[in-house]
Amino acid sequence: MDMQEWQAYVKKVANSQYPVPEGMIKNYDDWRCRSIVGRMLYVLEDIEGAIAVLLTVKDIKPNLQDVPEKGLSEAEHMVLCLRDIAEIIYKVMGNVPIAITYLGHAHQICRAYKHPFRSADKGGVWHRSLELMEEIGETDKAIAKAEAMLEEEKDNFGKNPYRYYANIYLAKQAAKAEDYAKGAELIAEAYKYYPVNDACLKDLAEAATIENAKARYEKYAHCTTIQYNFWEERKVAVIDRSK
Repeated sequence: MDMQEWQAYVKKVANSQYPVPEGMIKNYDDWRCRSIVGRMLYVLEDIEGAIAVLLTVKDIKPNLQDVPEKGLSEAEHMVLCLRDIAEIIYKVMGNVPIAITYLGHAHQICRAYKHPFRSADKGGVWHRSLELMEEIGETDKAIAKAEAMLEEEKDNFGKNPYRYYANIYLAKQAAKAEDYAKGAELIAEAYKYYPVNDACLKDLAEAATIENAKARYEKYAHCTTIQYNFWEERKVAVIDRSK
């Protein structure tokens, strides 16, 4: 990619319906700028531009000790880039195994980074790889990975995206086998590891009262489509107006 192409991509993002100030993204030498521009091009459905930019950052090793007061960490930038590359490769190129490989790299960073993310869903990245495995007929392998994750995380109680998503995936498989009672039970189990709030608890309580197993499962499954809360606590930005 030459500088003329880069500048054109920057201007496209800066002047889009979701504008990002040009001054924040124009520095090509800062790979985080390329991260933002590439991901925004994907949002704008400029797939060719998105993949051209994102591929320039895919081999960068993020600083896992980077914990900024504002904005995304290097680790989160990289996870989001790898996630979007995977989606482009899957949706546009149809190469599911390669997409799964990129998601695997993203998952490794999620596991290695010991600090909160601001937007990326660590468990969701891992869960997406299970869905894609199913796409290529590797459902049994995906089920085994979900069960292995539950075993790996068995001593980690409280909020846990991996236990949540593993149970959700297994619940979907139970429902596909028409074992709706088991599917509902697994989703109820999943929410033991979710950062529930009052709205979530209300919906789960309603689901639990439904006698028909299929209807109960469907109500629980609907809960999984709602983001009731953030997985990780986020620092509130404080503006010092005394200066």
